[in-house]
Amino acid sequence: MIAREMGKAWSFFRERGLKECLLSRKTPFLIQFGKYGFCGLLSLVVFIIFVACAERFFPHYFATELAARELAWNTAILHFLAFIPANFVAYGLNRWLVFTPGRHSVKRELSLFTLISFISFALGEVLPFWLIQNFSLPRPLIHFSFIISSALINFICRKLFVFEN
Repeated sequence: MIAREMGKAWSFFRERGLKECLLSRKTPFLIQFGKYGFCGLLSLVVFIIFVACAERFFPHYFATELAARELAWNTAILHFLAFIPANFVAYGLNRWLVFTPGRHSVKRELSLFTLISFISFALGEVLPFWLIQNFSLPRPLIHFSFIISSALINFICRKLFVFEN
């Protein structure tokens, strides 16, 4: 199955070229998923920059001397604040490069996209909160656990519920 999907993606790329692969929404699954991953990485960059800036400019909220519960709550709040610009970047890029819009109005599409993102965000936030309270892990690992656990839900939900197939 994977070999067949790789063959489809390679054939599409050879026939249509890089520009068509990037700009067409009607691509084989692996190309679509790769573009989704790229959009996710750009959104992740926005998220990481926001988190890094907040930790740099407001270090007293993330000091190791804080009680674990307070640090966990501060991290959850920080993740929520970083979620907002990262979600808008993800929506815009996914709408432009990956999925076919049109199933819903733009307002409803953005609302559903954000709702799905927020649900995965909330579920993903449980893991870092638990890790902070129970283990003394490095902050980048805490943020990474949040990112991975959140991203697992998004592609399928966005493809099935937000955008046209």
